[in-house]
Amino acid sequence: MNGEKNPPPDWMKLDNAAKIYPAITGSELTGVFRITVTLASPVSLPALMQASEETSGLFPFFSVELCKGFFWYYLEYNGRPPRVMADRGPRCQPFPRTMNGELLYRILVRGSSLSVEFFHIITDGGGALFFLKTLLNHYFIYSAGITSLPFPEAREGPLPGSSEDLFSQHYGKGMPAPAVMPRAWHLPFRLREAPRFTVTEFEVPAERLTALARDSGSTITEYLAATLLFVLQDIRTESGKGSPHIRVQVPFDLRRRYGVYTLRNFSLFAMPAIDIRMGKYTFEEILREVKITMHMMTDEKRIRQIISRNVSKEKNPLIRIIPLFIKSPVLRLAYTRFGPSQFTSTITNMGRVNPEGPASELMLSMSVTPPPPHRDIKITAGLITLGLNTIITFGSVTGNREVERRFVKKLTSAGLPARIHKPQE
Repeated sequence: MNGEKNPPPDWMKLDNAAKIYPAITGSELTGVFRITVTLASPVSLPALMQASEETSGLFPFFSVELCKGFFWYYLEYNGRPPRVMADRGPRCQPFPRTMNGELLYRILVRGSSLSVEFFHIITDGGGALFFLKTLLNHYFIYSAGITSLPFPEAREGPLPGSSEDLFSQHYGKGMPAPAVMPRAWHLPFRLREAPRFTVTEFEVPAERLTALARDSGSTITEYLAATLLFVLQDIRTESGKGSPHIRVQVPFDLRRRYGVYTLRNFSLFAMPAIDIRMGKYTFEEILREVKITMHMMTDEKRIRQIISRNVSKEKNPLIRIIPLFIKSPVLRLAYTRFGPSQFTSTITNMGRVNPEGPASELMLSMSVTPPPPHRDIKITAGLITLGLNTIITFGSVTGNREVERRFVKKLTSAGLPARIHKPQE
C-alpha cells in the first residue's frame, strides 16, 4: 500500500468513543490495552525495526500525538514511527502527555514475546489487531525470508476510509435515550498497593472450549460471560452486601455488523445482568439471560439508539461551546455516574486469529490484556485464540484472586482443562 490510500492528515478530531479518555485517564486508569504474540524463537530486533518503520508508514492516522485545544482535545499528525521498547514493568502503562511528539501506541519486546500497546483514543481492539497482523507480515519477511504472508487480509495495510469516524454516520436525531440502569454491585475486595495492576493468564484448549459453548447452544463469548456472572453471583451472595444488580460489560465489534473497515474506535457494549432479588440463578438460567441480552443489544435499532445517545451529547451546541477546562471536570463526573457505576466487570473476546502458511508455525500463542480497570470494577478479563489454544487474561487492581480461582474452577468442572499460561522469555 502507498500513502495515496490513506494520506496523512494534518489533524483529526477524536472519535465519539475517544472523547472521554483525556478527561478520565491518568497514572492508574490508563486507557491502554495490549495484544501479545509469543513466537517460537526470540524476537529479531533488526527485523522488527525494519518491519515497524514500514508498517507504521501504512498507518499515518496512528502517527499522531494528543493535543489540547480550547474546546476539545484533538490529534495532530507528526509522522513518526512508534517506539520499540524493552518490555519492563507493569503492562498497559500510561502514555506521557507532556512529552512532545509522543505517539499513542508502542511496540514492546521481551524474549520471544512481541506486544503492541494502544491508547484507546486512537483505536480499539479490532484496529490494534489489524495493525499487529500487518506488522507480523513484514516481520516474517525480514526475520525469516517468508513471502507467503500469514495474514493475507492485511497484505496491503489499511483500506481507503480506515481513518473515518463512523459513529456520526449512524446517529439518528430524535431517538429516545436508553433507560438509566440502577447502580451495579461492585466487588468488595481491597485494592493492592501501587503499582496496582497485575495480570494472570490461563490457557484452555480452543476446540474443547468451542465444543463446550456449542453444546450449550451459545457462542464462546456468551458462555464465558455467563461463567463470569455465575462466579460474581456466588461472591455477591456470600458477601450479603451491596446492590442486587450484577452486570458484565461485553464489548462487540460494529465493523462486521455494518461491513466497514475503519480502524478507529467502532464498538459498543452489551450488558447482560441478573438481579439476585429474583433468587439464585442456575448457570443455565444465567446463560439464557446472557443470550437474550446479546441478541437484543446487537439489534440494529438498539445500536442506533446507543450511538445516538452518545453522539447527541457531542453535537449539543451548549456542550460544544464550553471551554475544555470546564468540560473536562463535567466529563469526569458524567463518567462516574454512567461509567463504572453501571457494571460489575468486563469480558472481551477478540476472537480467533487464523494465520496461514509457514509463518503460522512460528507463532505459539496470543493474549489480550484489557486496560487496567477502574478501582470500583477491580477485575476485568480478555481472551483471544491462536491455533490450538485460547488465552484468558485477567487484569486486576486487587490482591484477591477469588474471581479468577472460581472462574477456572467452573470451567474445569464443566470438563475444560485450564492451566496457568507462562509466556516464553
